[in-house]
Amino acid sequence: MMQKLLVYCWGSLSEPPLCAGLEKLGVNYVKYAEPMKDYHGDGAFAQKFISFIHENKVEAVFSYDYFPLISMICEINKLPYISWIYDCPQYTLQSETLGSAYNYIFCFDRMYTERLQAQGAVNCFHFPLGSESASVERLFARCSENSQTAEKFRCDVSFVGNFYNDSKNRLRQAKLSPYATGYVEGLIRSQMLVYGYNFLRDSLPGNVAEEIVKKCALSLGKGYVQDDLQMAADALGMEVTAREREAVVKVLGETTNMVVYTSSKLSESLQSGSVLIKGYADYDNEVPLIFRESRINLNVTSRTIESGIPQRVFDILNCGGFCLTNYQPEVAQYFEDGQELVMYSSFEDLAWKVQYYLTHEEERAQIARNGKEKMRREFELALRLSEMLRTVEVTNK
Repeated sequence: MMQKLLVYCWGSLSEPPLCAGLEKLGVNYVKYAEPMKDYHGDGAFAQKFISFIHENKVEAVFSYDYFPLISMICEINKLPYISWIYDCPQYTLQSETLGSAYNYIFCFDRMYTERLQAQGAVNCFHFPLGSESASVERLFARCSENSQTAEKFRCDVSFVGNFYNDSKNRLRQAKLSPYATGYVEGLIRSQMLVYGYNFLRDSLPGNVAEEIVKKCALSLGKGYVQDDLQMAADALGMEVTAREREAVVKVLGETTNMVVYTSSKLSESLQSGSVLIKGYADYDNEVPLIFRESRINLNVTSRTIESGIPQRVFDILNCGGFCLTNYQPEVAQYFEDGQELVMYSSFEDLAWKVQYYLTHEEERAQIARNGKEKMRREFELALRLSEMLRTVEVTNK
């Protein structure tokens, strides 16, 4: 195994568990957290970064997601750059640096991986995510001394996540032509009815995609090989996700006591009935307790993720929570529906399964136990990292 790894820390919530996983493996690593002003051309950052690499005798660089400037630095210094993609879309992957032989890109979504390979990524691997258990267990042990800490998170159904209804959802601010508006609206409504297959890209005419990119100001600029069709499809996917998550809250709020943890501002219509909006929850100290104490934890996957398993699913299972998720091809591939988690394929199916599992406590609890065992047996973060580093070493020989 490599002697020293540099972990570039840019503020991802997954970085503390990553470092814990590396420590569990006994990997010698150093962290670098200097912010990057320009993903392609920050000379001051590059100078400091290169000096840090040499001073610490670094043998490889790791980051969650992909930074073109780090790729260039690693190529110049002939160092492997390990990038674990856990989010989609990731626009930096449209960089001209993608094809560097020193890149080792591990992508959580199989279909996204295939697109990257087709775009010229040489060392690109499909690689599902994982979750780290030791820090979660330490939190649970601390909270066991004060039962009230856990009790305040107990509820029937919870959802933790973004509703994509702010300025980042550029489609909502764009003034499209009447034709494009009607076409896009039809696509969005149709995609909301279909799980497991994303047809947005294949259904967008080139002229509509170009208008979306222009009106949404999605140009990436110098240093990128822009895929307008995919960027337009991702803009639509974000809006599908926004509407779907709002619809889930409306549907369940009519019959179920539901708690939503989000930093998004929700309309008054979503805050009525039996829905309780509690705002942002700290991912390290509160979210694990939410996942453990909720009788049902919802995962509503972003529609920009075509086939992969979101981090939320692994984290719910890692905490011993019961996970009710929309159908995703890779969820069905890696987990057994009704045994380790439960999938739904429509709003009606979701509402029925929520009521069923709220009234079948023993069955629900057994599924949660099975899911936790499966996650920790096959997707413990240290195991995932060990396999990743072995892959880099074997490929780099």
